[in-house]
Amino acid sequence: MLATKLKGHITAQHQLQVDLPTDLPPGAVEVIVLHSTLTPTLKRRSKRKAAHPAFGIWADRQDIADSASFAAQLRAAIETRRDRHG
Repeated sequence: MLATKLKGHITAQHQLQVDLPTDLPPGAVEVIVLHSTLTPTLKRRSKRKAAHPAFGIWADRQDIADSASFAAQLRAAIETRRDRHG
């Protein structure tokens, strides 16, 4: 597999335009688009998350320095927990 990084742009008609190097061989390709700006849809999703009742639940906790690490520890504890039944 050959990987080539190319720069291009998306037109108003939603067409991807890139300049391909002449030494790139013909054949099928897979395209991954990394856009440099947030779209309105992504911004709306972020606002929805912020509106969730649990958003910021640990904001004032002095004992949690890294909330992502703390959440990972909680998930690990739940995944390895053994409940007793009966």
